[in-house]
Amino acid sequence: MVTDMLNIANEAMINKIDKALSCGAIDLDDWSEDCNPMVLPKCIIIALLEDEADQYKAAGTKFEKQVKNEVKNLKYYL
Repeated sequence: MVTDMLNIANEAMINKIDKALSCGAIDLDDWSEDCNPMVLPKCIIIALLEDEADQYKAAGTKFEKQVKNEVKNLKYYL
């Protein structure tokens, strides 16, 4: 089940890359592959991952606190 959810999330994030590049929130002309080659791609990846993570946080449900605690605990072991 986790693998299936990751595959779905991966597809959703890939589909959002063009939206991230064309939204106007980042200045592509200011980015230099020679000067800081990984900064922009990392920023896009982090934004995509955080956006996708927000979909699973159970915010506003009775499970929100449980999910938050379990995630915090699991992150110690990853």
